[in-house]
Amino acid sequence: MKTKLFLVGILFVFVAAGCATTPPVTGPSTRGSTPAAEMGNVQRAPTAPIMTQKPKLRVAVVKFTDRSAYGKGRLGGAAQDILTTELARSGKFIMITRQDLDLLQDEQDLALSGVVKAGTGARSGEIIGVNAIVTGAVSQFGVKQKSATYLLGASKTQTAEATVDVRLVDASTGQIIFAESGTGVHETSSTEVLGIGGRTGYDETMEGKAFRAAVAKFIDNLIQRMETIEWTGRVASVEGSEVTVNAGRRTGLVAGDRLQVFGEVREVIDPETKMPLGRRQGPKKGDIEIVDFFGEDASIGKIVSGGGFAVNDVVRFGR
Repeated sequence: MKTKLFLVGILFVFVAAGCATTPPVTGPSTRGSTPAAEMGNVQRAPTAPIMTQKPKLRVAVVKFTDRSAYGKGRLGGAAQDILTTELARSGKFIMITRQDLDLLQDEQDLALSGVVKAGTGARSGEIIGVNAIVTGAVSQFGVKQKSATYLLGASKTQTAEATVDVRLVDASTGQIIFAESGTGVHETSSTEVLGIGGRTGYDETMEGKAFRAAVAKFIDNLIQRMETIEWTGRVASVEGSEVTVNAGRRTGLVAGDRLQVFGEVREVIDPETKMPLGRRQGPKKGDIEIVDFFGEDASIGKIVSGGGFAVNDVVRFGR
């Protein structure tokens, strides 16, 4: 019996030795490395392109008109404020001040009154360097109340419904490039039991909440369409080899950005009908490179090529 156990133990040792793995050689290899040119099957990761952020557009939200029978002309300003807030929260645009908006409104009033002849004045928004104008109207607003009385109490529900129309205008062409409507609803309710509970009168905050719900229906599409508008700036002054531009760090420009400079945009008038045919871009004058910044949102560029730059020339982001 002991002899058999001894033979089994020897057999187990031989089997284990045969299954063991030979350790890898860790010393230096005598085989030369394969040249990179011969490794045709090796895929190299593509180099990421250098991306430059698009400058922020300057946007004006002009006062909305109130066409609802309920508002009696007072609801347009509320819709304007809510839309301005939502666009500012996106962080993608520079919203102009109310003082600038007053200037823009005066300009539009002159054009409508005929004081400024069509084709001779600046396109709406050009005086204050606006790239896009958002306007619209409160086309519908109403509040419905529903009450119910029970054996031991009563309930009341108020529902505000608002419809806001919005239009996006490209300030450089004066064309409407986007139009949409949104309808929002806000509801509040109260319950009273045995004289205990809330008695709710008219809640004025319902107007704003209904407008915000209406704006939420189109705000994403509006922002997406606004981002397709090409950014342009203006030459503010020319001193020797330095050109001042009415856009700087706040707009998103950085040192080293190259801007193309074009002659002022001209509106072409039909000689027969005397109506505007459209606006033509002036010829390219050259390029400048941003080297410094000053003020709230202005920059200085050095002339890289070309010449003959003048105040009010158009600058565009180089590609």
